[in-house]
Amino acid sequence: MEHSRQFFDTTMLWIRYLRCLLAERQWSSSLTLDENVGLSYKTSYELVYQTLLNDFRPKNQGIFSGDRIEGIGTKHYSNIATCVRALLPLSSLRIPTLDHSLLSLLSLYYGSLHGDAGLEEFAYSSYTIALGQYSLLLNRFLSKDTEVSTPAYQAFVYISISMLMFEHLRAAATQSAEYLPHMQGALAALQACGPQPLLTSCGMQKAFCGLRGVAVFTAIEQREQTFLAEPDWLNIPFENVTKSTRDRLTDIGVHIPNLLQCFDLFSANTTTGYTDRDFETGMSLLTQITDLEQKFEGWLSALETTTSEPLYWSRSLPMTLDRKHHDPECVPKYSNKFHQLVFHSGPVAGLLVHYWSFRLQLGMTSIKLQQSLLSHVGQVPELMLVQEKLSQGLRSQQESADSTAQLILGAEPSLSSCFEGFVCLQPPLRIVASYFESLNPPLAVI
Repeated sequence: MEHSRQFFDTTMLWIRYLRCLLAERQWSSSLTLDENVGLSYKTSYELVYQTLLNDFRPKNQGIFSGDRIEGIGTKHYSNIATCVRALLPLSSLRIPTLDHSLLSLLSLYYGSLHGDAGLEEFAYSSYTIALGQYSLLLNRFLSKDTEVSTPAYQAFVYISISMLMFEHLRAAATQSAEYLPHMQGALAALQACGPQPLLTSCGMQKAFCGLRGVAVFTAIEQREQTFLAEPDWLNIPFENVTKSTRDRLTDIGVHIPNLLQCFDLFSANTTTGYTDRDFETGMSLLTQITDLEQKFEGWLSALETTTSEPLYWSRSLPMTLDRKHHDPECVPKYSNKFHQLVFHSGPVAGLLVHYWSFRLQLGMTSIKLQQSLLSHVGQVPELMLVQEKLSQGLRSQQESADSTAQLILGAEPSLSSCFEGFVCLQPPLRIVASYFESLNPPLAVI
């Protein structure tokens, strides 16, 4: 455990340094900064917008790692990449609020990527305009006296997602919680209209996928059940669409918040003692956690079958060129003895670190639940066999949680080497911080 704690402290120190680089506009990217953006953002809104739209479009050596990875096989895209790729074609609609929100998102990403302070200021200026226009749309949308057409609803959801992703990017550097109201607003609008309108366009389905990937971590942090786990929301938006590997991971992850909420209620009800019914409830909850863990294991097995190569391996093993899908923008910087993992590719590292985060969150809950149950069965002689089983399960979960936390921290060099990966890494780091806080409270704010 001492090894893990030192690993955590060292990694967090590096992350704080990277956040400082972002805040001071000193992030370094090897991607080319388009001169039309760098020279014209003070004078030409339209030129900046068109230049950014062109730079973010899918192409070889593009903005997102999934576009830069060469070779055949399944392409994996981050949540932010999925959203942006879905939103780009909407610029042709020429909806002012949508244009301003999309411009602010692209400008903030591009400015953060290249450490361009002027472009980031331009992004915040565009965002302020979009926010004012969005407030008017929100009031109209929520009015019971106004009937909203399907195109208007689609535009509203697109704008909500675009603005949410802006806040999501900003939080990577500032750890701001300002995205929460926008997340709640976007989800409330989505829930109010139901999943059926999402079928009206492929772009809306894809944007929803990216939003869902961010929303699941927010729901986990809030420890509240989400409607995204309801059968209609798991199935209807994906009719006639093949789910990606990340979609299937999120399908499982959206059930975690409900288990966390149930555990919190169980803990509150057993603070003064156990009844037989409380014990049955706790054992039932433990079974649900185990069932979900098995689904996660099935997901990982399915991912492993998509490639003949390992998903990750130790740096101590010899590496051949064909085992690494090289991305010149994302070159890991191994800063200490703990960083020993090499990944199949950056996008795979991002996918796995979200998988490990879900497993760690479940593991933490299972540990606390089994500790609580053991405190009861130790006082009931006839439950000796149950006590032995719970004790074995607890030891296994503690070992698993520790190794999972180390895997997440071991992925840091591969992810923090580029801006897209750094954004992807933030929710998992908060879960890891929560894990170490539970072992050794209190923990310094990161």
